[in-house]
Amino acid sequence: MKCAAIYARYSSASQTEQSIEGQLHVCNQYAKANDLIIVDTYIDRATTGTNDNRAAFQQMLKDSENATWEVVLVYAIDRFGRNSIEVALNKQKLKNNKKILISATQRTSENLDGTKNLDGILLENVYIGIAEYYSAELSQKILRGLTESRKKGQFCGGKVPYGYFVKDKKVYVDEENAKVVSFIYEQYSAGVYVPDIICKLNEKGILHNGKPFALNTVYAILRNERYIGISRVRDEVYTNIYPQIIPTDLYEKVRKKLLCNKIGSRSVKAVYLLRNKIKCGYCGCPISAECGTAKNGYVVRYYKCIGRKKHRNGCKKQPVRKETLEKLVLDNLKDAMNNPQTVNKIVKGIMKLQEQNSKEQTILKLLQKEKKQAETSLNNLVKAIERGIVSLATNKRLNELESLIKDLDEKIAIEQNKASFMLSENEIRRYYTAAIEQESQLLINYFIKEITLFDDKIIITYNNPLNEGPDENRGFSFYEKMVFLPYTVPQSGQTISLPLYMIMRI
Repeated sequence: MKCAAIYARYSSASQTEQSIEGQLHVCNQYAKANDLIIVDTYIDRATTGTNDNRAAFQQMLKDSENATWEVVLVYAIDRFGRNSIEVALNKQKLKNNKKILISATQRTSENLDGTKNLDGILLENVYIGIAEYYSAELSQKILRGLTESRKKGQFCGGKVPYGYFVKDKKVYVDEENAKVVSFIYEQYSAGVYVPDIICKLNEKGILHNGKPFALNTVYAILRNERYIGISRVRDEVYTNIYPQIIPTDLYEKVRKKLLCNKIGSRSVKAVYLLRNKIKCGYCGCPISAECGTAKNGYVVRYYKCIGRKKHRNGCKKQPVRKETLEKLVLDNLKDAMNNPQTVNKIVKGIMKLQEQNSKEQTILKLLQKEKKQAETSLNNLVKAIERGIVSLATNKRLNELESLIKDLDEKIAIEQNKASFMLSENEIRRYYTAAIEQESQLLINYFIKEITLFDDKIIITYNNPLNEGPDENRGFSFYEKMVFLPYTVPQSGQTISLPLYMIMRI
């Protein structure tokens, strides 16, 4: 008597778990009728046969090297595989290990005694060819069906991005979570770093699937085209499946910033406030961070033209001390921000936004939604305990949920109190003045579009987010301001004051 191992498989497309029982039953009957002893069973559930990347199948091939069984018994050849090339290669692996493949319902190229089965050689290849043809045809039909469904704007499976939900094969916007997505985009476009965005979300009690937002989660949200209504499947682009949450211009701004940050990462030891904002006025190359160590061990940091650094175009732009240049830019930016006309416009905007937020109570709704989810989980856990399902894990989870609900109650109470409390215009002005002094990086990222640096002057181009409409209708005003910058002559070490003409676009 020979020993054998049964291999069974079913595909999720058209079969169920009952298919395994049927395969095993037929294989066992065949083994009993042919004096085979079944010593092992390998089963792959809901796994395609068009490739051999199957856990149990690969384990069976590996075991065949030293296993005591001599026969791999399958219900039909297509259970072993539907790819003619892979079937041939894997049969050869079995043959090298002195094992043979036998079907319980079809003629195969070898008999149980190892002799060749002449008609089986032909039939086996026919079976494999038919199975491969069937798989290819079925795949094409499914793809055609999915394509037609997508053209109709229907959801065809997969993970739904944060901010959406699916109902009756249609994707809808989850309004509360969509506001969080918009907040993430607006913060990042304004220059707030992702870890700081996460901190702000945590402070507001906003979680992602019950846990704090992770860096990868936020970056995935920032890179997801579905938020502007675009879904790509293979070479096809669909614009009717996902409703747009983020304006296209904001998405493009964030995309460019992500690309820019990927190319030029910020220094770990020092934050260069003007990073990715400066270009050389002579050769047009970007101006990057540079540092050197003096004889006394003091580290000196500069902004230096890449063109000069790499000897391009013969550029001779002098390096500028980091602290000096950043102070000059910040001082002039703060002067512009403290302009009475600018202050009045921003304060009025904040007042309007405060009134709008007070009416919508966005954060409060998110917290209440989070609490409702936590209470549902707690109720389900209590029911499980009442049924006798008790373990260290359930007790731990019970304590976690009770603690979470208590924490959410406190945050909800704070938000409810905020909803009834409005800042006055004078308080907003005081807050605005303090923020200008404290949020240097945010101000630069949001308001400064570009800095062009020469040896004798600096041109700063400002964004103007306070006005609406195209640039030519915004009514920019121009003026020149004479300032002086200390400069050390390299040859003599003498410090002199050079005039810098500041052209401010506000």
